[in-house]
Amino acid sequence: MYDSQPSTGAEHLSSISSEPANQDRLALDAQNFREAMSRIAAAVHVVTTDGPGGRFGATVSAACSVSDDPPSMLICLNRQTRMHDAVLHNRSFCLNTLSDDHEEISDSFGGRDNLEMAEKFARHNWTNLATGCPALDTARLSVDCEVFSVTEMGTHSIIVGTVADLRMTDPGKSLLYVRRGYKSLDT
Repeated sequence: MYDSQPSTGAEHLSSISSEPANQDRLALDAQNFREAMSRIAAAVHVVTTDGPGGRFGATVSAACSVSDDPPSMLICLNRQTRMHDAVLHNRSFCLNTLSDDHEEISDSFGGRDNLEMAEKFARHNWTNLATGCPALDTARLSVDCEVFSVTEMGTHSIIVGTVADLRMTDPGKSLLYVRRGYKSLDT
């Protein structure tokens, strides 16, 4: 979810115009692509897993529903991470959608602190759902899934899970990530 470089993308913004007649096509390179993707507002989630592969969590924004028959979700995880390996080994994950007061949780599970994984979990209350994956007690939504399929694309895997359990709160403000910063939205 986070850029590995501290660049704000501002160096490329000088060549981007908001006037349609003045817009030029940009080179399709990694920096321009990351800048373009930073403009897509996305809900912020902590994906968790637990089982023989270990208990892990990671902040993600690449997640969405696939179908309601059967109920299914997809997440995208970098194949070079321990989280990826744990989800595949455990064959389950729980998608926890964060509320607007969960920036610290997002930052922590996004690797912006020096805490060990057990410490990250210990700072909050969790309840295991049907698969045994931890659901954040204060999440806006928790969707517990069993891994159905895995497709590799570039550096990531697209992991589709069938829903085994579901928990949600009353409507409220959810945490979004856009233009390299947090926003909130009534959901």
